[in-house]
Amino acid sequence: MKRAAFTVISICAITVATPGVAFADSPEPAPLGVCDGGWKTDIYAHSKKHLGKGPIYKDGPGGTMVLTRVKAGSVTTKITAGGGVSVSGIVAEAKAEVSRESVKEVSWETQHQYRRDISRNKYGNAQFGSWGHHVKWQKYYQLPNCKKTQISYGEADVANETVGFKYWETSS
Repeated sequence: MKRAAFTVISICAITVATPGVAFADSPEPAPLGVCDGGWKTDIYAHSKKHLGKGPIYKDGPGGTMVLTRVKAGSVTTKITAGGGVSVSGIVAEAKAEVSRESVKEVSWETQHQYRRDISRNKYGNAQFGSWGHHVKWQKYYQLPNCKKTQISYGEADVANETVGFKYWETSS
């Protein structure tokens, strides 16, 4: 009797900690409210990425780089690999899981000033754009017993409301 009670307590503890995994291989249905089934999209990995738009400015060697005017422009969220998901769906997931500033598109005006000292004997490079994210996503159908089926994977570059210059130095 004690062994059976211990098993029930363990399953309940696992269910609270990882509801999607606890019953993935079990023939038993999940407890009510744990898995509701249906199509799901999930971001399982992300990294920061500058989504540059327009010309790359170069100056040097050494000295100071001063940019006083940038053309108006915009950057959009793009699905770069995979299919079967919408940009709106990826942005909604990114807002929930990565950054609340994730957007389908961000635009900027023509005036912006940027100043940067360039290391001696190096060339300074700069490009304007969105400080967004590169994400890896999966889309799947979740059964009521929490099993995943019809899984597809992909990647996307997600724009962010934060915009500015990315700066880097090169030897030539």
